Amino acid sequence: GHDASRSFVTGEFERYSDELSDVSGLTDAELQQLLTWKEFYDKTYPYLGKVTGRYFDGAGQETEYLRLVRARVEKAAAQAALDGPKYPSCNVEWKVEVGTRVWCSNRSGTGQERTWVGRPRKVLSSVNESSGHAMQFCACLPDDATADQAMYGRFPNCEENAESCVIPDEQ
Repeated sequence: GHDASRSFVTGEFERYSDELSDVSGLTDAELQQLLTWKEFYDKTYPYLGKVTGRYFDGAGQETEYLRLVRARVEKAAAQAALDGPKYPSCNVEWKVEVGTRVWCSNRSGTGQERTWVGRPRKVLSSVNESSGHAMQFCACLPDDATADQAMYGRFPNCEENAESCVIPDEQ
């Protein structure tokens, strides 16, 4: 196998390259997205081992690179906690024949349980310095949230009250 960690954020699954394991250029929010994917995989699939490379050496020990990534994630999480509560991220799955599906449940994204389900909304945030594009991700907004704020919007072809939306991959 090979490591394509970055692909879970960028969607670059078609062509593999060694750079797809490098997450140093991801923003803090993108790193959080990546961790959401990792948590999903840890819960859903049986553990089979480690891939030797950027994150683990031949003996299965953590590399310095992984320790730096973890330190950055911890720092980002601490900053996010200081910034105050945010809406939880959506559950996400990707299938080649469908594209990306996002959905909300009472245990979305990071796995924190709550009493409400919410609606998937596109969240536009700061511009990614490496790509120059506005970064977008999915958050579950409660029904009583002010969804007309500039940073929140419905996904194309997604009904206002939908709990699940399919986002076709861009060609």
